[in-house]
Amino acid sequence: MSEFCAKIGQPTANCPTSLLDFDYDNPRLTTGDELSAHDEKSIICALRDIAALDELIQSICTNEYLNLEPLIVLGEESGPFTVLEGNRRLAAIKLIKDRNLARECKVSLPDNISQEVVDSIQKISVWRVKERSDAQAFIGFKHINGPHRWDAYAKARFVADWYKKDKGKGLTIESIARQLGDDNDTIRAYVGAILVLEQAEDERLFDIKDRFNRGRFAFSHFYTALGRKEYQEFLGLSKGWNQSPNEQPIDQDKIPHLEEVLSYLYGSKQDNLPPKIKSQNPDLKFIGEVLAHPVALEKLRGGSELNVAYNEVREPGAVFSEALVQVSLKIDAAINLLAKYDGSFSLLQIANEIQEKSETLVMTMRRKHDKASDK
Repeated sequence: MSEFCAKIGQPTANCPTSLLDFDYDNPRLTTGDELSAHDEKSIICALRDIAALDELIQSICTNEYLNLEPLIVLGEESGPFTVLEGNRRLAAIKLIKDRNLARECKVSLPDNISQEVVDSIQKISVWRVKERSDAQAFIGFKHINGPHRWDAYAKARFVADWYKKDKGKGLTIESIARQLGDDNDTIRAYVGAILVLEQAEDERLFDIKDRFNRGRFAFSHFYTALGRKEYQEFLGLSKGWNQSPNEQPIDQDKIPHLEEVLSYLYGSKQDNLPPKIKSQNPDLKFIGEVLAHPVALEKLRGGSELNVAYNEVREPGAVFSEALVQVSLKIDAAINLLAKYDGSFSLLQIANEIQEKSETLVMTMRRKHDKASDK
């Protein structure tokens, strides 16, 4: 922090909050259900969903605004200023100052806000920078490895935008990692995955807002998948592809495969298509193995559930053994519930069918067993 402060000078403690505006390029604003923020209201709604604005508002209204950490702002000396760091605090200030805006954004305010609280948010402490890059390393460290971490997608957008902007000036992934105090492989995974995702968006293969599941974008599914050999081979990515990635990592002949992978991971709300992945572990591994197995892949493409397609990858004996054990467990459960049987004839018919199927199963297994024993 001291190195950063020395670089940009001293803070000002009397910046009117009326001169402060949101950073519309803030990567955090593309991580929730509000994946695009074009005006003040949409930014506040996005922050409301991901940043616990109610708690911060309650704290300010109880203790007044505390100038413990200056906002970092971009602009000329006289303003207006874009808030590069501190958009959550700015949102809380704007809502406390404007009850109508709070009502529109569905954010609760205390019934009575003291004049002391109102006075405390009229002018606050800020650090001013002339260039966005002056604050890049500090903001990145704070939200990637520091005390106020963003989610994976916001982190990745931040480092990828930084890399694309300054790589022509000699910026490397290793340099970004050093400045952020992070591992080179993690930064490479972030940057590479964002570049592939942007390529999919440019090709109109994928739209984050069209993903089937609501809530935060599960970006970790994607960058973790791109680190696995099966996905790399399916997408035509060579080993070490993200060491110095270009902005079009996927060759054109593999573009349909990219669309396919994104569909399996995220589905489509427009097409009412759920994703094949329900949890990253173990489904991400299962999908990767299915991609590398022609028969299993055709089943997945044909609409089979992931577990059905994955059975083609597994040893046949293991699949049968698991099914047999599951049947046994179900029968045990039914026997334990026999006291609840009410004498229904239809249920008795089902039990008879189970008996017939069981006899067929045993006879077939015995025949195969005897045949194997003769060998």
